[in-house]
Amino acid sequence: MPNPRPKEVPSVAPTHPHPAGSKGARAQEALLDAGLNLLGEMSPRELTAGTICMAAQMKRPSFYTYFDSVDDLLDAMIRREIYRLEALYEAPKDKDKNKTGLHRIAGIPLNIVNIVLRDKARVKSVVTLLAFNPRFTHFRMNNLRRDVEAAIAEGSLSLDTNQIDVFMHIFVASILSLMARVADKEISQAEVKSALKILLSGAGADAAALNDVLEG
Repeated sequence: MPNPRPKEVPSVAPTHPHPAGSKGARAQEALLDAGLNLLGEMSPRELTAGTICMAAQMKRPSFYTYFDSVDDLLDAMIRREIYRLEALYEAPKDKDKNKTGLHRIAGIPLNIVNIVLRDKARVKSVVTLLAFNPRFTHFRMNNLRRDVEAAIAEGSLSLDTNQIDVFMHIFVASILSLMARVADKEISQAEVKSALKILLSGAGADAAALNDVLEG
């Protein structure tokens, strides 16, 4: 019988950390990649140390050198994918630095379409992983908060302070839903823009500013 899975995303480092670039770190990454790839074929509850090691072409006892349990590996997988998603958002290109908060917020789902199309199989696995833990939206969203607050200050979004967290969670959940849909069925930029317009209009987005962002 499968073990119960964690209810929240931990904020600590992997149980058995290894220096970057070391043989141990590479083996740990191989297990994480194998587990993620398997999520394209099975649910997180079906993963076992044996199937993961088989996919990674490693001996089963090696699994416990790097992870205490499958739950531990799932925790590490969630953290890794969250950090990767954050990196896409938190490392804006030079050309984006002078854009408004609303421009930067709207740019996330528009850019994600292109990211998903480059590797649909992997994105499906990531969606399965993140959807498995409904609290993944509690990950660090400092830059998203920064841009939401900037958009409010600019007058392009109309939210009270106590509405910011709710909006951010809805926004991130919408991104996950978008990733799932694009990975399953290709949709156009026009459809993404239409959905984005509905979402941001609900947050009191200034109509003229929003049209400028979406059509610019």
